[in-house]
Amino acid sequence: MLSALCLVRRMLIRQSFTLRFLGHRKKLCFALYWLFLVGIPCGTAQALLKSGGEFRYGISLRVESPESDVEKAVQQIAEDQIIHGTYSYEKEKTLYGAHRAQSSSAFRDSPGQGKVFYKVAENILAPRFFRQSGDIGTITVRYVIQSAGDAATIVQIQAVFVDARHDAHPSEGEVETNEFAAIKQRLDDSQTQKRQAEEAAKEEVRKRAQIEAEKMALTEDAVRKAQSSGADTPVEELSLKVDNLRRQVERRVKNAGTPLKSAPFKSANTIQSLPAHSEVLVMIITPYWYGVETEDGHRGWLHRNNVESLP
Repeated sequence: MLSALCLVRRMLIRQSFTLRFLGHRKKLCFALYWLFLVGIPCGTAQALLKSGGEFRYGISLRVESPESDVEKAVQQIAEDQIIHGTYSYEKEKTLYGAHRAQSSSAFRDSPGQGKVFYKVAENILAPRFFRQSGDIGTITVRYVIQSAGDAATIVQIQAVFVDARHDAHPSEGEVETNEFAAIKQRLDDSQTQKRQAEEAAKEEVRKRAQIEAEKMALTEDAVRKAQSSGADTPVEELSLKVDNLRRQVERRVKNAGTPLKSAPFKSANTIQSLPAHSEVLVMIITPYWYGVETEDGHRGWLHRNNVESLP
């Protein structure tokens, strides 16, 4: 009889613990479900567990990108002044005012191995999606990245709100999920720019070969016409045609300090600043940008508004 009562008691305790555990996990599970629903190609996502089965919020994901690319994206998000996935007031659904920090005492556990980054927002009133947060305090997001091979990286993200009484309120999962989505968007944008730059480089080589071939054909045609007429090579006529061709494939920079970009985007890195009236050879033509080569051999992109035809 005693053994039966002990068995029933043990089953009830286990069931009660399971229900409490699932209650804590419910919102994070919804967040992770959304993460996979939007189609983020990130390998595995899992809730983090302390030793002994104690639950804490956070996500750990495998990203199919090199560590250097992921580190750059994480740095950009850590400095973007936004705590993604939370807010204080219904009319202001974006929480601004965050800044990057070198360290934080908000987390009681060690971040473990890997490179660690922090983003902090102070004096935040009752932020949404942090457990039982009804006071003013500080939100801290911690990112830990670790290489998982030449082309893969593990990203761990945790967020916590510490109120004025120094009570810690862990995130319910929305912050970590949205922070990762922002990082993934930066990675996608970077990969798109790289792909476009590679395609532009290939097009540049093709266009250069085409221009050289047209120059050669024009010169040979002028010489052939001169020979067929029995006269000496018409130097002036040939010079005029070459000059006309030069006007078609060359442009002049309008203003001093015009940025030569590494890709056809305003946000792309600046390779160098060009002086006024410097001439460039047009290699690629797009609706808004020219792929060009400068007189000193640098190749990049200039916006159409920054150049003009030769006089």
